[in-house]
Amino acid sequence: MPTPKTIDTAGLRLEFTRHGEQALATALKTLAALPNKAQDLVSKTVLNGSENRPAWHVLSRLGAKGLDAPSQAAADFLQAEFTRMADWVDQRVEEAGAEGLDIIHLGAGGSETPMLALHTALSVLQTPRCRVHWVANLDGATIDAALAAAKPERSWIIINSKSFRTQEVMRNADIALRWLGDGIGTDKARQRLVALTANAELALQRFGLPANQIFRSLPEIGGRFSLWSAHGMVLLLAFGRETVTQLHAGAHDMDQHFLSTPLESSAPGLMAGLSHAYRVRFGLPLLSIGLYGDAFSRMPLYLQQLLMESLGKSTSADGMQPVHVSGPAVISGVGTPVQHTYFQLLHQAAVPVFHEIVAVAHPWHRHLREHMALLANALGQADALWNGKDASSWQTELMAQGMSPEAAARAAHHRACPGGRPSTFIWMERLSAYHLGALLALYEHRTVVEGWLYGINPFDQWGVELGKTLATKIENALLSQNAQGLSPETAASLDYLRTHSN
Repeated sequence: MPTPKTIDTAGLRLEFTRHGEQALATALKTLAALPNKAQDLVSKTVLNGSENRPAWHVLSRLGAKGLDAPSQAAADFLQAEFTRMADWVDQRVEEAGAEGLDIIHLGAGGSETPMLALHTALSVLQTPRCRVHWVANLDGATIDAALAAAKPERSWIIINSKSFRTQEVMRNADIALRWLGDGIGTDKARQRLVALTANAELALQRFGLPANQIFRSLPEIGGRFSLWSAHGMVLLLAFGRETVTQLHAGAHDMDQHFLSTPLESSAPGLMAGLSHAYRVRFGLPLLSIGLYGDAFSRMPLYLQQLLMESLGKSTSADGMQPVHVSGPAVISGVGTPVQHTYFQLLHQAAVPVFHEIVAVAHPWHRHLREHMALLANALGQADALWNGKDASSWQTELMAQGMSPEAAARAAHHRACPGGRPSTFIWMERLSAYHLGALLALYEHRTVVEGWLYGINPFDQWGVELGKTLATKIENALLSQNAQGLSPETAASLDYLRTHSN
């Protein structure tokens, strides 16, 4: 089967024209041999082996259907919960009237980064109908600033945590609840808490929340894939049911493409296959993702989390074998400013980097000439990366400008760009909720397939969990001033803190 050079689906066009034939052939061969199937994502098949669970994030899209009774039951539950949540949101917004709502959104990782990325992008198109104050960090200044910008009498606190054990979220929830209680009274403050979680029992235990203040996801949906479930409530609050339904529609259409197309011919499959080829066959360690337009300003952190938390593994999916090559390190930024940060590395570093570029064909503002210039920059970078400009061409050009042959030869080597840096160009027809939904689903599917190609589990993150466990132990040592049981390196750091932290 010939490798497609362009793929059009769900309002996106992917151009694979800036890849070499060897890379494309390698991608095609590995994808054709992959035993995993896209349909596994909408069935009871256990895909997250380390936690013995299916992976059901696709079933949280509106209109999704399962292939068997357990997966269909999950789809029914998730979509019913979405309707309940949307009805609840509509009622709260109506009650708030012209003054609107202050939403204190407490999340971390996958309970914050994709929602913030989409909130930023959609805010370019539609004025949010409530004020969202984002808090993810344990830095106390962050929550102080969020609470200072909100008014207690019109505030709701959203506790967004799949496990309801995330340290940052629970600590910030305690601070926010005290603040709200000081402003409107303790009993009323507890009526202004909402939990978004797969652990309703713990939400009830910790805060005494009744069922109508808890909106549930499922343990089978990983945090970084969870924005389509109850965890995405903040988007309903900010933009309403119609916009979020369009977001789901774009993702659902990308799902249908993915589920109905052979992996070697699908957009997510080919992206994954190429990334895998560059890592395994060509040994390239770094992927760059450039997104053109400030609407994407919060997207890089989300894409970095999605890809590196999913693909940063060194053990096979069954836990039995070491894996010597897995996903790339990911750098990402927004064009054109990102061109002035790390793009020098892309063009002239000794080790090549592979690249993905996202751009929007139709402007979302009235400045057509500037939009054309933005797109020209995106295309210019892609062409420069792929075609380059050798020293001989530079020397001829510099001599034509009057430089001596010796000086031109020296200068030419500094200016030479070798080219051969591959890139996939991803066009969105326009900036809209629908196209954003399709883009995020594209990256979700691409990430999953790439994990399958490496033979790893893209749905767990045990490295992150270890760091959290050690942080709790170290905090206890800090408070007790007893470093017993800590590593020598950390004990030495605590000695420093004892004399400098007050």
